[in-house]
Amino acid sequence: MRLFVVSMICALLDLMAFLVLIRIGIDPMKAHVLSFVCSNLLYFVCLVTGCLGRIDTTVNSNTSSQQLTVFLLLRILTLSLRGGIFVVAMTTLNLPVALSGASVVLASAAIGLLGDTLFLWPTISVERRKLFAAVGIIIYLLSLRLVFLGFANLLPEEAYYWNYAQHLDIGYLDHPPMVAWLIWLGTTLFGDNEFGVRIGAYICWLLTAGFSFYLARNLFDKATAIACALLVAVLPFYFSTGFLMMPDAPLAAAWVATLYFLERALIGEKRLAWLGAGLSFGIGLLSKYTILLLGPAALLLILIDHRSRQWLGRKEPYLGAAISILFFSPVLYWNATHQWMSFAFQGSRRVDEAFQFTLPSLIVSVAVLLTPTGFIATAASLKANLAAARSRPATARVLFILLFTLIPLSIFVLFSLFHENKPNWTGPLWLAVLPFVASMLIGATGKDTWLEKRLRRAWIPTIGITTAVYALLFHYVVLGFPGIGYIHNIRTLPVAWSEFGQAVNAVEAAAAKESAAPVVLIGMDKYFLASELAFYGRQAQGIRANSVGLSAIGGSSLMYDVWYPAETLLGSTAVLVSLKRSELQQDDLPQYFSSLSNIQEQVVRKNGAIVGSFYYRIGYNLSGCESAGGRCTSSSGS
Repeated sequence: MRLFVVSMICALLDLMAFLVLIRIGIDPMKAHVLSFVCSNLLYFVCLVTGCLGRIDTTVNSNTSSQQLTVFLLLRILTLSLRGGIFVVAMTTLNLPVALSGASVVLASAAIGLLGDTLFLWPTISVERRKLFAAVGIIIYLLSLRLVFLGFANLLPEEAYYWNYAQHLDIGYLDHPPMVAWLIWLGTTLFGDNEFGVRIGAYICWLLTAGFSFYLARNLFDKATAIACALLVAVLPFYFSTGFLMMPDAPLAAAWVATLYFLERALIGEKRLAWLGAGLSFGIGLLSKYTILLLGPAALLLILIDHRSRQWLGRKEPYLGAAISILFFSPVLYWNATHQWMSFAFQGSRRVDEAFQFTLPSLIVSVAVLLTPTGFIATAASLKANLAAARSRPATARVLFILLFTLIPLSIFVLFSLFHENKPNWTGPLWLAVLPFVASMLIGATGKDTWLEKRLRRAWIPTIGITTAVYALLFHYVVLGFPGIGYIHNIRTLPVAWSEFGQAVNAVEAAAAKESAAPVVLIGMDKYFLASELAFYGRQAQGIRANSVGLSAIGGSSLMYDVWYPAETLLGSTAVLVSLKRSELQQDDLPQYFSSLSNIQEQVVRKNGAIVGSFYYRIGYNLSGCESAGGRCTSSSGS
């Protein structure tokens, strides 16, 4: 009862402080942070003075420093979710400032009261608290992503894939079309905004988590399944696939769905599961070609496991393969009618790249994707399964985990010995071993080695710190923190792309007044600036179709070269935009224009504070460089 009364008193102080702060002119987004800190200082005083009652160490064995850590963690998580709710209330629901403040005060008071009841003054067993913590973190991270989904600026890659959806097709140069189709569906339903672009990724994460849960339950038990869903919620790669609209989002969902149905077919001996596997694999092929690596692993498992070899003589696997090919056929057709450009881009082009030994960076990237604790736990899980396979005839479960992890991994390791690896490439393949990692997390492997004990202890701070980092990062990117500015580089974080687009709009409008020719925007990097300009440089009435990439000046900008051929842009006035002055000083630029203006610097501000700057110059009468009477040369990106 005392806890409830003190919580309500602190909530009242929170609301009063918020109203006073906005009354004296403090930005509401900052006022909500300051009032929250004020109320929680009072709450903390009540905590340390014993006004809320002493923590019963017979129920909760944590030390006082650990209790303080739990208190601070709960406050961080509450503040960040409260910030997301506040921005939704203010900008989406258009509630008055005072009403928005009152709603988030009540919400944060309820969240804080629930967290403190469960973890500072618990009345339930440790095991039930662990269950509530796991489910609570999953729900919290789902809620956190949802409230911030439509407010963080798109990353350049996301804006590029949004441009896919503006040129809807059944194939593209650098990826299959699923990401474009999902963005098209999301923006059709919710509009051309960040929420519409990203909602597909959010739904894909729900599918990834759901199939991971059922895969782990089939391989182990329900407790392991909950732990596996927790890992999918917390580990950086899988967390990001539920927020950022990249090809990895549908790929991860299709990957684990394929694993689930293959497990049901090969271990559960469910004949119809082959059809589900074929469907999932086909959707995966529409998402990213990487899922092809599951094919050799499945075939090898069938050949090695004597029970699985029976499927070679049955029709269901072949029907599943036919379904996959049917789903993939649009991409095959598109490539056949476009000189096989996508297959060449992702295949022969990468193999022909210059020699690079990138195995160390591959290892580091795995540690980032899974966290260091997750990396060590994954390595320990693979070692345990390899030992089990050597010591006795390997069970189907052991073979399943090993083959569907190590076969794809071996391809990436081999590739890294000679070529560059992308940091995100290995992300989906760990879904096969994640159930075993989850079983180690809860101590369900049947062994209790020194390493497993250490890993279980390490997982608690890893999960807490990772969750807190996500929470603080979202709040910082969207709302900021009082007294903490942004790094003066637009490219570092997605905090000011919209302001950047507005600033370029002003430059474009001025150029249009001076020239009767149509104005095009040319971002001077490969495709990042072109994509952000296409999304954030739009006028209110519709889609921008004049952010054209580098093809007009002899460079290459992936699909922009297809969408905006250089010959269609002749005679235009071009606004050349860059984040680096040197890119506008290239010696080859004058050959494409009758004249060029001097380089200008434009500061970008967010809420009155300088976030960064960009450089621009105007080129008049864009023409093919052949008109200058010489051979085209370019250092701009080709």
